[in-house]
Amino acid sequence: MKKYIKTIALSLLAAGGAAALVSCTEDKVYEVNINAVPQAADYADCVKITVDQETNYANFEFTGKGVYPVWIIDGKSYSTDFAFSRYYRKAGDYSVEVKIGNANGVSTGTIAKSFTVDKTKMNGFAGFDYESPYNLVKAEGTDIHLNSFWYAPGWAQIADPAYSYDGDAWTVTLPEATTDQWQAQMHIGSNICLEEGKSYDGSFIFTSTMDIKNVTLKIHPDGDDDDAHSFFCNQKINLTAGEPVTYWFSNLPAVVPMNNLVFTLDFGGNPAGIEVTIENFVLKDHANDDGTVLPELPATPEPDWAAPDSPENLWSGANITPSFYYAPGWAQIADPALTFDGKDFTVEFPAATFEQWQAQVKLVTDLPAIDTETAYDFKITLSSNTAHPGVTIKLVETDIDDTQEGKRDGNFFFAERIPLDQDSPKTFWVAGVKAPQAMHEVQLVLDFGGNAENTTVSVSGITFQVHHD
Repeated sequence: MKKYIKTIALSLLAAGGAAALVSCTEDKVYEVNINAVPQAADYADCVKITVDQETNYANFEFTGKGVYPVWIIDGKSYSTDFAFSRYYRKAGDYSVEVKIGNANGVSTGTIAKSFTVDKTKMNGFAGFDYESPYNLVKAEGTDIHLNSFWYAPGWAQIADPAYSYDGDAWTVTLPEATTDQWQAQMHIGSNICLEEGKSYDGSFIFTSTMDIKNVTLKIHPDGDDDDAHSFFCNQKINLTAGEPVTYWFSNLPAVVPMNNLVFTLDFGGNPAGIEVTIENFVLKDHANDDGTVLPELPATPEPDWAAPDSPENLWSGANITPSFYYAPGWAQIADPALTFDGKDFTVEFPAATFEQWQAQVKLVTDLPAIDTETAYDFKITLSSNTAHPGVTIKLVETDIDDTQEGKRDGNFFFAERIPLDQDSPKTFWVAGVKAPQAMHEVQLVLDFGGNAENTTVSVSGITFQVHHD
């Protein structure tokens, strides 16, 4: 069947105030032949796919003449280029489809081609065994699903970003830039439950199409994602475009029951158009060995510490204002006794608490503004007359005001937990840490939630100094 379209071009000439028809061009006839739409099968030999097994790049090429390819990858039209390359991180068998187009249309049939990537490529440790029978994420009956998004550039919520989940990897595309942490949240829910008192291993692989700093991964029970309550993990990750990064932990204790875990991801501060993939979720009981050999972490050299009373110790010159949140059973009671000896102090907790964040001591300072480029070292020594399952140490920006908008507890140098043995001093230190966002002032939050009755803790040797290589 042929269809003909006739067009007539007319020229009008205005003369004497009237329009007159003065000429008619030659008729032009354009032919569209719908029977001339290409048949995909005729071009099967023109589709070439090779894999560079050293780099894991698949190279796609179409050599047909007078037509063009429509490459379909992961069920979506990916490209109409005659040649392009695509990176595949994971070993496995892959397939693509190709339609063929010309001026008359695009083929209804497709060409299916398959190829193999021999080895999984990672620049470093690839995490725990994703396929292990101990991986709770892959266990029979485990449900992983999207709970919600909160996507709010400038704190004004807009439409949810596009995402996909293929059973192994989550990919999210953020069309609009954001500027602050928590403006681009993704909440992945599950029915996974972690037992109090057990320790767990975990790993997750992140890949981004653009550079982005301070991607947040927080793992917490469903309905309890506030920093003032319990969470299992709260980590920030920096990503470089095209470079997979593994975040992992080992032997991390669950200090409270963790029911129906939620994986909260935040991409706040993202550039426009970024696409991030998070894959190979692994969570397992630390007691179950899946054969993974953990990498040997490079030892961080301990800094040369400034004398406690020297100007180089920024803490020594700071004015400190203490405040408390002491709430056994989440019912606030009278503040604990706090006694200073210079910058060292003791704090007494007469009543026992049972959960993290129920026995907070906040030391607000007047340290000047902190930028994001300067690196710092921090050290503190703690000693308790009773054993403690995990004291939280968090060096964080001071709240601007008492409103929710003024809360700054997401902008911190670090947030770590360390156990204490009875009457056995322990020193905690970090070196070369930077603020994720500029801070107007700094506060040290120490949380003794989970303390025994009549616990007295001595805190000494706090040092906060500029890091020098």
